[in-house]
Amino acid sequence: MIATLQNKMETVSSSDINKTLKLVTRYAWVGTGMLFLCYSYFVGAITFKVISQEALQQANKTLISSMGDQEQAYLQKQVQLNESYASSIGLVKGTAVAFAVAKPAVAWNVGQ
Repeated sequence: MIATLQNKMETVSSSDINKTLKLVTRYAWVGTGMLFLCYSYFVGAITFKVISQEALQQANKTLISSMGDQEQAYLQKQVQLNESYASSIGLVKGTAVAFAVAKPAVAWNVGQ
C-alpha cells in the first residue's frame, strides 16, 4: 500500500501542482475583488445616505425659518388690520348676520 502511494506521488508532476496553485490563486483574487466591490458598494451607499439626510435636515431648517418669517410678517400685518383699513381698501360694513340653529334630525313626537 505504501508502495502504491509512493508510485502515485511520483506520477504527480510539478506542472499539475502549479496548475492547481494557479487556479486557487485566481479564485482567491477573484473572491478578494468581489469582496472589495461589495465593501465599496456598501460604504458608498452609507455615505450617500448620510449626505441625503444632511441635505434633508438643511432643507427642513430652511423651511422652518421661512415659516417663522411668514408668521412674523403676518403678526405684524395683523396689527394694521382694523375697520379703518378695511374701509380704505374699499370694503363696506356688512349687514347683521343671521345664524342658523341646528334642529334634531328625528322628530320625537311623530304619531302622537
